[in-house]
Amino acid sequence: MSQQWFQQQIAPDGIKEDGCHPDEARALEDYCNPKIDASEAAKAIVSRLIELLGAMQDLPKPDLKGREIATHGPLWQKLPGFGHHGADEHNQSFWRERLTTATRKGEDRAEMRAAHVRKANVEARLVVAGVAGVPLDWGYECIADALERHDAVVDFEVPAAAEWLSIAGDQLFAGVRTGIESWALGSLRDFGREDPVMAMERWLFWEQRMEELEEQIKVEVGMTKSVHQLMKALREGSN
Repeated sequence: MSQQWFQQQIAPDGIKEDGCHPDEARALEDYCNPKIDASEAAKAIVSRLIELLGAMQDLPKPDLKGREIATHGPLWQKLPGFGHHGADEHNQSFWRERLTTATRKGEDRAEMRAAHVRKANVEARLVVAGVAGVPLDWGYECIADALERHDAVVDFEVPAAAEWLSIAGDQLFAGVRTGIESWALGSLRDFGREDPVMAMERWLFWEQRMEELEEQIKVEVGMTKSVHQLMKALREGSN
């Protein structure tokens, strides 16, 4: 693809419907050349989309006189329904079943893992950015499922939990300091930690489990960062 082709895809007048943002076009061009890999290109484009969602939330309240529109609070606040639509598309309770079916069909496990981890990455970034109504509970659910279940799909769930902890660690650990309650923590799991309150005891248990499981899968999934050390740093930094 020529430089001219990429220039034609950009919306010079700022109207996104007839083109894309220059940063997005540049990310795609760098990937195709190639100057960056697929992961770096995806991150660059997702970053622009998250900025767009944030800008949409900040839009002024429209004049809705004479129009019956059911809203919960300001029309654009948290982009009502966006996060929940995403949850419907990637329901936590169904993905294991899909994985089993895909494995029987001989589909690429590594490719499915990458998609699962990428989902966690995007959700965590949305929480940190405070857009789209994605709740922190999703992070607690992801981590608890990875570290508190004996039947966890370790090569999928531990890297996904690592994404949440790496990106939204400050927000997650803040729940320890405040004793936050989350429906995601109240579910019965194998290690008997179905208390919905986030506590230091639980965080310490997560640290220990993450250290054990990181060692178990680091070669298979190519984990290079030490997430349990990050968790320890967050804990010690709060003292």
